[in-house]
Amino acid sequence: MKAFICVPNNEVGRTYFTDENIALANSLGHMVWNESDHHMTTEEIAEKIGDCDTYVTIWGSPRLDEKILAKAPNIKLLTHLCGTVVPFVSDAMWERGIKVITGNWHFADSVAEGTIGYILSAQRDIPGFSSRFKNEHQWKPTVPNNAGLFGKTVGLVSYGAIAKALVKLLKPFRVKLLVYDIVPIPEEDKKEYNITQVSLETVFTESDIISVHTPLNPHTHHLIGKELFSLIKPGALFLNTARGGVLNQAELEDELEKGRFRAFLDVYEQEPPPPDCRLFNLPNVTMMPHMGGPTIDLRQYIARDLLLESAAFIDRGEPLQHEVSREMAAQMSNS
Repeated sequence: MKAFICVPNNEVGRTYFTDENIALANSLGHMVWNESDHHMTTEEIAEKIGDCDTYVTIWGSPRLDEKILAKAPNIKLLTHLCGTVVPFVSDAMWERGIKVITGNWHFADSVAEGTIGYILSAQRDIPGFSSRFKNEHQWKPTVPNNAGLFGKTVGLVSYGAIAKALVKLLKPFRVKLLVYDIVPIPEEDKKEYNITQVSLETVFTESDIISVHTPLNPHTHHLIGKELFSLIKPGALFLNTARGGVLNQAELEDELEKGRFRAFLDVYEQEPPPPDCRLFNLPNVTMMPHMGGPTIDLRQYIARDLLLESAAFIDRGEPLQHEVSREMAAQMSNS
């Protein structure tokens, strides 16, 4: 394998390419490295990529477009060390028959793990009890206002890679799952995880906990707004770890101001939200600064696994385990 690794040699890049992963990469073949501390331009990559057969990217890397492809006759594989590949693929690349692999499934596991953490934190009001105890020395009340996850009805909006990872983690909690998706859910999944496929309205009407896992694209922008928010039952928990633009945030803020239900939000229409965002002042909202996943420690393992997979494909013709087809890419988030 001869790979062009356009990951910068900076603080972010080193979370993927530890000393161990640098040694691993060099042992797998000839690596052409981005030795700068910033992302290279398309023109700079085109000048250096030469006869490389693999193009390795992270967030911020240039798209594999006509300019790079014109200088890279041997490229066979795009190895993306993050999640969605939409900003990195091109029609010209697909038409050349170039394969794509991504860390999307690793990311999905990590976001699912984060979602479980958010649900349990919100249900038990861990942030609230901790803050009141630490800052106000307030001990627990005689009858604490908290809840659990066991036996709850959990509604999922979309059944992609993250939701599929999440239902596995939810199984020990014996929840009833209501899932909305435009594609039929496999019967074996319904049986294994106690899933009922329902309408979007049913998810919002009947769930104790609602978790959004919809990719953001032109078809899903503001998919969830006032009409659906108004259906959430009193005391329910609403979570979004997908993309802020899937919701109409202003309409969510309007409904949350009524105090009927709670929200745990990891993503926002504008990131970071402006200082005057109403969410900051709502007591029934827990906010995280887009930390749902993946955790930083996972990046080195994603890089290791995808480097090994790339070499196995290029050098030995082994099948790809984390391939993204053109059709799959079209369903991913734009960013």
